[in-house]
Amino acid sequence: MIPEWLTTLAAAGSAALVNAASTDVWQAARERFARLLGRGDPDSTEAATRRLDDLRRVVQEPGNERELAEVRRAWRLRLQDLLEENPDAAGELRSAIAELPPPRPVSAAVIRQDNRAYDHGTVNAVGNGDLTVHPTRPAASDG
Repeated sequence: MIPEWLTTLAAAGSAALVNAASTDVWQAARERFARLLGRGDPDSTEAATRRLDDLRRVVQEPGNERELAEVRRAWRLRLQDLLEENPDAAGELRSAIAELPPPRPVSAAVIRQDNRAYDHGTVNAVGNGDLTVHPTRPAASDG
């Protein structure tokens, strides 16, 4: 039975890896995780590289939240198996996670905003952050 802290570590590794697949640090993450999963065996490293490339393809497809959840779960299980078979890989996984940007919250993955203004209307919209609007009155010549 795998200890709970290794399961937690595998989940953190999966989240960090899936997040990295959509960032500009992907190449470095891909190489690092391929080596980690390959454990020095060229064939295993090549198989891990193919799986990582598949991950990248899934992450780059827009609007596939269900697939992303499935791929996160699959990578959590894959990393959990790695840690169960090679407990000494825990430090290496921690180090790999530390080099990656922090995962985005899953709930913030999809934002849809539809704003419309008609006639003399005005739209002020913010996707993330704060917005301060200082309304002004129209000049007398504006009618």
